[in-house]
Amino acid sequence: MSKQQVDVMTEIPLDKIIWTGPTDITEKQIQNMGASLLTNELVEPIVVCPADKKGMHRGVVGRLRYEGMKYRWRNEPQDKTILARIHEYPGEAEIITAQLVENLHRREVPAMQKALLYRQLYDLLHAKHGEKATLQTLATQIEEATGNKESVKTIQHYLSLTTLTPEAQQVLTSEKLPLRAGLELLRVEDPKRQVKAAKDIKNLPKNDRTVQDIKWRVETYITDQQRDKQRARLKKKAEELRKAGKIVVIESPYSDMSYKDREKFHVFYGDVPAKCRECLKLGVQLSGNFQQKAMCTDPKCYEETTHREVRAETRKQQAAEKQLNDERAKVYSMEIDIRHWHLMVVGLMDHWELRKILHVTDRGSVNYFEADKALWVAVTQLGVKQCQQLLLQHAVEEVLTEPQDYQGDSPAKAWAVTEFNLTPSLFLKEKPKPKKELKKEDSQQENPPCTQCAKDGVSCGREHFYRNDEGKLVCDQTVKKEVKG
Repeated sequence: MSKQQVDVMTEIPLDKIIWTGPTDITEKQIQNMGASLLTNELVEPIVVCPADKKGMHRGVVGRLRYEGMKYRWRNEPQDKTILARIHEYPGEAEIITAQLVENLHRREVPAMQKALLYRQLYDLLHAKHGEKATLQTLATQIEEATGNKESVKTIQHYLSLTTLTPEAQQVLTSEKLPLRAGLELLRVEDPKRQVKAAKDIKNLPKNDRTVQDIKWRVETYITDQQRDKQRARLKKKAEELRKAGKIVVIESPYSDMSYKDREKFHVFYGDVPAKCRECLKLGVQLSGNFQQKAMCTDPKCYEETTHREVRAETRKQQAAEKQLNDERAKVYSMEIDIRHWHLMVVGLMDHWELRKILHVTDRGSVNYFEADKALWVAVTQLGVKQCQQLLLQHAVEEVLTEPQDYQGDSPAKAWAVTEFNLTPSLFLKEKPKPKKELKKEDSQQENPPCTQCAKDGVSCGREHFYRNDEGKLVCDQTVKKEVKG
């Protein structure tokens, strides 16, 4: 095409225009554009490149308008045209820049689409200028073309999205997910898991697509990914041990054996029995942190050894319990002396309160043991009468001066109030006064008359009657008047 045919407006058949590169245009947007074109016609032409040898024009700017026009004439597409401006761009970089400018001027541009345009532009700059084309060069080119200032770090994040699998890129584009969502998907290195994670994010409700929700969803796949790496490392270590003639089982969840097969092996906790140390059936269980534990591979032998150890441990515990009971009975059977009183003071009284009473300070104590030791030394210096006085004080506080809503009116409290001639109102709750009951003849009468406001024995018509101090029947209205007066 000659120069005179460049930068001119002309009608071009719809089937003579092709578009390349990804798009986020939805079917609903195309339908809306088609309806707008039907009403208002085409206001602004699209921009295309000059025709190639086959007569085909490459679309550059205005793809939504083009798709809307195709939708408008979908039932009769023959010989339908669209107004276009033919412009010859110096190179591919200028075409991508033009597309980038158009996309950035829109309100919402998917992060993935922006990333692909950045990648294309960066590759063209790198092919043209070699190593001189850095990320800063790309940032400068974007700012000059669009007026949009991007930091080098942000551009690097966008370029990293282009390393995602095509399926993951498609999800990011179609769902218009933010840059942060793509960076979270990059943490999943396994391509299959990356695709699954992207589909999981796609299936999330839009209200649950926050950065934190996406991060939690991705963490599941990262955990599986790390587990696979750890399993591979453990498997390599197990092969080394097997070459040395040892039976090795990898611990769950990294084991490649079924649960039923793992039931045949038993790990020794504690010291390995002497007779098992040189046994040819002694294996190794390899844990997740590469720790090696002794393991018996003969279930029958392990059961016999375990039962023998259990019986021996049971006998040992029974002997210790019998000795403890004998020593306890020995203390019970002794004549009560000062030692018993010391035990009762320490055992029954609160240690913090006891320190205050005995003026025991623990400022110089290094730990609680030293503080308790100082308290015990102070208690052992008490005599019998002093111990009895402390225990008596403790009993009085427990029975009489504890909160009433906790202690209640216990029989012990009532007995103490009576025996020691104490003031009942200070210790016991007041008994509720019994309600005065209506006389039998009054209760049988449906609406008995008020003795103050009724006349000639005729009811005043009011309800809710009470007995006053004189025992007379009065209505609530009369009571209110008396209160006001």
